[in-house]
Parts: sequence; C-alpha cells; structure tokens
Amino acid sequence: MKWTVLVDDRTNNPVLETEHGLSILLETKKHNILLDTGASDMFIRNAERLGKDLSTVDYVFISHGHSDHAGGLKYFMEINKKAKVIVSPDAINGKFYSKRHYLHSISTEWPEVPQERLLTIDHSGNIGDDMYIIAYIPQIHPMPEGNQHLFTQDTQGRYIQDDFRHELALYTDGLLFTGCAHSGLENILAACPLPINTVVGGFHLLDNHENEDKLSELSNRLTKNYPQTQFYTSHCTGDSVFVILQGVMGNKIHPFSCGTTIYNMTDTISLVSITPDDKEQFILDNQRAFKYGAQEEFGMRDDRVEEGEEVISRKTIERCMNGEHAETYRIVCGGNVVGGMILQIDRQNAKGELEILFVNPEAHSKGIGQAAWKAVEAMHPEIRVWKTMTPYFEKRNIHFYVNRLGFHIVEFWNKYQHGPVVPEDNEENWSEDDEMFVFRKFIDSSR
Repeated sequence: MKWTVLVDDRTNNPVLETEHGLSILLETKKHNILLDTGASDMFIRNAERLGKDLSTVDYVFISHGHSDHAGGLKYFMEINKKAKVIVSPDAINGKFYSKRHYLHSISTEWPEVPQERLLTIDHSGNIGDDMYIIAYIPQIHPMPEGNQHLFTQDTQGRYIQDDFRHELALYTDGLLFTGCAHSGLENILAACPLPINTVVGGFHLLDNHENEDKLSELSNRLTKNYPQTQFYTSHCTGDSVFVILQGVMGNKIHPFSCGTTIYNMTDTISLVSITPDDKEQFILDNQRAFKYGAQEEFGMRDDRVEEGEEVISRKTIERCMNGEHAETYRIVCGGNVVGGMILQIDRQNAKGELEILFVNPEAHSKGIGQAAWKAVEAMHPEIRVWKTMTPYFEKRNIHFYVNRLGFHIVEFWNKYQHGPVVPEDNEENWSEDDEMFVFRKFIDSSR
C-alpha cells in the first residue's frame, strides 16, 4: 500500500502548489482510490508533476460536503470516465457555511455523476471485500472546538449548527482515512470495528481554538488506547496543535504535506518523506551510520574522512538531498526511525539512483534495509534501471547489494579508471579511499 498527498495546505516541495484543501492518492493491491479532491483542479496539476496517472483511479471517496474536500470532483470527472464516486447523500444535498471571520458558503458545486458510477452511502458497511465505509458516526467523545463556526441551512433558510451527518470515513487494509474528522477523531476511531495500523487525515484541531490541557489529555488517550497505531495529519490540524500532540505522542504522530509519499510494506515498515525539521538529524544519523561501518572494518581509525572527521561529509549529503530529482525518506519500523535513504528519480528515462541508504547501527541485521529497498521498487515500478555505488571497503554493503538486492558490479573506480567527477590527470592525488564499486540492477519489464 502506498499513499501520496496531492493537495494540502503545506508543502516542502517548491514545484507543488498548495491550497486550503486535501486530496490523497491511495494505491492498494486491488484499487487506486482518490481520497477527496481538494478545492480546485490543483490536485490534477500536482499529480502530473509527481508522475501520477489519475486515469487509473477506480474509486473517488468524498469524506464530506465541504468545498475544500469536494471542490475538485467536477474536474476529476472530466479526466476520468470510470471511477465510482463514494459519498453521503447528505453531502450532495446539503448547504454548508462557515462563520469563521465572516459568513461564507463552503458548499460544493456538484457535477453530474452517472447513476452507475454513484455510490451514495447512508449506513456503515463494506464496499467489495477490502473497503469499509463508516457513516453516521456516533458522537460520544469530545468534538473539535472549531466546529462552532460551521453551519448548514435548513429548508426554511435558517442557519443551524452542522451535525456532520454528511461525514464519512474510509478504512482499507489497516488504514483509516478521516477526511477532516469533524465528528471527532476519537469518535471515528471508536466507530471503526477493524484493527487500525495507520490513521491519515486532518483532525480539525485548530490553533487558538483547542485547550492545551485537553489536547494533552487527547494525546494520552490516543497513545494508551491505540498503542500500535501511527497517526499522520496536516490540513486542518494547526501547527501549534501538532507540537502539543507530538510532545506527548512522540514518534506515533507525523506531519504530511503536498508530495509526501508513504509506503506501508507491512504493518511495521514505512518510508516517510523527510520534513525540514528532521533534516539536521537525518544528516547526523547518516554520518553516524557511515562512520560505524568504517570503524567496523578498520577499527577506531578516523583518517578515512572527507571533512570534519566524518566518513561522509555534510556537503555530500546536502548535495544529494538538493538534487533536481531527489526524494529523501526516513525508514520507520514499528513507529521508530531506523534509517534513511536518498533517491534520484529520472522518470523520463526510467532510471533511478540510490545515492544514500543507511540503517542505524542498533537496527542492523534485522532485514530492514532489504525491506526498505523492496518498498522503493514497489513505489517506483516505472524505473527499469537502478544504479548505486559503495566504497571498496564496505563489505557489508557489497554483500547487501549483490546477494540481497540483486545488483551487479559493473565498474570499479580507482586511480586507473576514475569516476566521471574526477579529472583524469588527478592520479597523483588519488588514494585508496577514493576506490568505489558501481552497481546496476535491471528490472524485468514484464514484471
């Protein structure tokens, strides 16, 4: 299973647009599901930039009637002629308003959806054998304070408090999508009768609305009652609120933004896009892992360094992270960060390069690197040729790439055959520390 954020209020990727809205592409073994459509056609443009083909989507799930989640549906219907639309009839028929700052409509302009493609949900139940839709969520736990600004309009034109009967949640293969969680995160969790490994969505916990003590209490309950569950949130979860939640929940809760891609290979292994706040720790963890490998091979010698007594320099890591086609991920196992990787993805030529892969020393010999690479290949089926390199002394890596991942050694860079970045007249300055093996892996196109 893999999910990619197409639209959100935030982004760490300068080529992606943002808006107040949410849209996520969820790819499972059986289906490609579009979870909400944002407020406009922005999700389509971002999908193109991310190399996502929305014509392959076979279900669109609309979590509720607000325009920041359903406003893009009319644009989607123009480019996809097959997907079924899952939505509450109360979302289609309702009129919705916000009085936050000023009274304004947040209703959706609903497109014409052919009857055979429309799945209106008025009770909880299964769609096929792998999707469970939660409707009319019982509101037995606290509701978000931000709901006080949200109204519907009755047949007499009167504004009445929204009871969110138009809100749905979707569950598939351990993942629960909450939309905005207007009905309350705990209420949605309690209404799901199936084991939840991952929760994804906005939590509608707004800055300057929620009480800090109550947020801490909520965090403690989530940690206690859902010890095996990972939470991913953005959109309508405030920045200050997130800091409070993470202060209690630690590595059980993660932010996402436009372009975030999470691959859940099993219940315990995930690849999580790096955040700006984690960049420094990523570099330090990378340097620690590489130094550990050198010390394992050579003992405590520290003369095999690039700068600052590190086997790999900050400059090298940052160059990789800032590459034009770079994708930087944390490897997460059982909710704990256990390593990281940097890829360069050339979709136009179907080529990819593994520039950096490291597993924290305390997590070695647990199959994590192999599981992470399997996740990479599943995440990028369009790549036909992979390349990577490793220093000559990294016996563990050579074994790993050749015997575990199926790479082949294709070159040995040394003073007689330099790499492309080393001038040919530089032999007098060459040292054995510059010697590198180059590996390639060709993916069978029939797979």
